[in-house]
Amino acid sequence: MLKGDVIVRGGGDPTLGSSNIASTFAKWQAALKEAGVNSVEGSIVGDATIFGNKLVPDSWQWNDMGNYYGAGACGLTFHQNLYYCSFKTPKVGGKAPFVGTDPKLPGREFFNEMRVGSAGSGDQGYIFGAPYGKVFYLRGTVPAGSGSFTIKGSLPDPAFFCARAFSKHLNNNGLEVSGEPTTIRILSAAGKSVAARKVIHTQESETLSSIMFLTNMKSNNLRAECIHRMIGVEKKKKGTIEASSDAVREYWAAKGVDMRGFYMDDGCGLSRANLVTPRQMAEILYHAAKGDSFQTFYKTLPVAGQSGTLRSMGRGTASSGRIVAKSGTIGRVRNYAGYVNARSGKRYAFSIFFTNYSGDLSTIKSQIVRVWNKMVAL
Repeated sequence: MLKGDVIVRGGGDPTLGSSNIASTFAKWQAALKEAGVNSVEGSIVGDATIFGNKLVPDSWQWNDMGNYYGAGACGLTFHQNLYYCSFKTPKVGGKAPFVGTDPKLPGREFFNEMRVGSAGSGDQGYIFGAPYGKVFYLRGTVPAGSGSFTIKGSLPDPAFFCARAFSKHLNNNGLEVSGEPTTIRILSAAGKSVAARKVIHTQESETLSSIMFLTNMKSNNLRAECIHRMIGVEKKKKGTIEASSDAVREYWAAKGVDMRGFYMDDGCGLSRANLVTPRQMAEILYHAAKGDSFQTFYKTLPVAGQSGTLRSMGRGTASSGRIVAKSGTIGRVRNYAGYVNARSGKRYAFSIFFTNYSGDLSTIKSQIVRVWNKMVAL
């Protein structure tokens, strides 16, 4: 018997438990048994302190934070910090009855205002709620015709979810845990602390290049946020938003980029407080191309007409296969930055920003492709 707590200390890995949670927990349980632990007279404690307690920047919008793409960077990220909300879709225009969440979120209250939209209208549903929050509002529409529909939300407290899920796994698989799951944040707020620790198992993340590949190809905000915070951990010994952004700004300034007016309030670009000029972005990409790790970075970028978020752009045009870039999209903003492999054999860094545009998106995208085609001819 272990008279004490089992602490799951997060290292900022955004891929932990992203798939096959049962297999991950089985490895952890096997490590406990190998260490001679057959029961725990204590609690499973989630430790997310590597990034601090602030999951999201102050400037993130209310309609983003509760949804999966607005999941904050938790030091103990687990299951991609997401859960699923299911609805029935009985009649267009009527209320969409809320079925529940998977996994279940005890202690959370949901107020359902979701309606049923027309067939084929897609996911227009939003979850409104704050990190560590207890109350959530479900608004918008889900499409009719499917009988049921599921949208994704961001876990309000990923570290607690991980601790609770692992505690449940152990109790269901023959290793009794007597105490209720908790986190370092909750204990600290109550003036409590944990005893000295002994490491019994370490789980490595995927490689950084692998994490970056999905980040850029699929425009995964959570992974971008976790990478950003780890820059602060490595360069400033702090996993805060501020420390991470300072490290980024100092790095590119040292490379010769004029960073005046640059402001970075997150790592993924959801914040409208971010400030960067097209010239700064192009210069950053220019200097990145001179770095030792450039080829690794370059391979993570979508290719026009072929892959990732650019798969459908420029297909069948001169741009296809020659524009390698990352997209950046929020309301009335459509930005692209990357590299053009010109027919002359030269490679150019480029940055194109469309902000506060009034036209429809398809027109904007066609105009961008026209510019790309011109660049390819350089």
